[in-house]
Amino acid sequence: AKGSRATLIESHIGVGEGSYFSNSVTDIRVERGATLTHAKLQDEGPKAFHVALGRVRIGDEAVYDNFVLHRGAELARNEIHAAIAGSSAECRLNGAYLGADRQHIDNTTVIEHKAPGSRSSEVFKGALDGRARGVFQGRIVVHRDAQQTDGHQLNKTLLLDRNAEMDAKPELVIYADDVKCSHGATIGELDETALFYLRTRGIDEATARDILVSAFLNEAVEELRDPRLADAFRARIEGWVDARHKSEGEKAA
Repeated sequence: AKGSRATLIESHIGVGEGSYFSNSVTDIRVERGATLTHAKLQDEGPKAFHVALGRVRIGDEAVYDNFVLHRGAELARNEIHAAIAGSSAECRLNGAYLGADRQHIDNTTVIEHKAPGSRSSEVFKGALDGRARGVFQGRIVVHRDAQQTDGHQLNKTLLLDRNAEMDAKPELVIYADDVKCSHGATIGELDETALFYLRTRGIDEATARDILVSAFLNEAVEELRDPRLADAFRARIEGWVDARHKSEGEKAA
C-alpha cells in the first residue's frame, strides 16, 4: 500500500570448517508508494560456496534500498536484477566486501530504468588481502521511454596485498536522450600521505592501516539510511579488520 514501509534482514552465517553450497533466490515487488529496506549479511564458513540471485520490481514512486556485506565464503556471488518499472521510483544498491586468503567475491548488478523520472545509485567498496579476488559487474540500462533518469554507479577497491586482484566492469547502456548518468571504478592501495600523517601522530603503522581501511569501508555503510543497521554492519567490518590485524601480528611473531 502507498506509504507502507518494511525492513527485510537476510543473514547467511556458517559455522565450522566443512564445505557446503548455499544457493538462494529472492523475488521482491515494491508496489506503488512503498519503501523496502533490504539488508543482507553474507558471512558463510571459510569453505562454503554462496550463490545468490535477487530479482526486484519497483513500482510508481516506490523505493528499494539494498545493502549487502560480504565477509565469508570461499566463493561468493551476489547478483541483483532490479527493474524500475514505475515513474518517479528509486533504486539504491550499495555494499561492502571483505576478502582475504584465496576468497573470491563477485558482485553483479543490473538496474533497468523503464519509466520516466526514476533514480538509481550504487556505491560498492571493498578491501582485498592475501590472494583474494574481487569482481564487480554493474550495468545500468536506460530504456527509450525512461526520460529524465538519474542514475549513478561507483565501485572502489583497496588492495592490501600485492597478490590481491580486482576486476571491475561498470557499464552504461542508454537509449534515452534526457538523462543524468555516471559510472566509475577505482582500484588502488592505501594513501601513503594519510598513512604518514597518522604515523606522525604517534600511531603505529599496523593501527594506522586499520584506521584507514575501516574509514574507507565505512563510507559504503554510510549509504544505509537506517542507523541501527549501519551500526551492525560497522561492527562486522571492525571485527574483520581486527581479525586481520591479529593474524598479521601472529605471522610477524
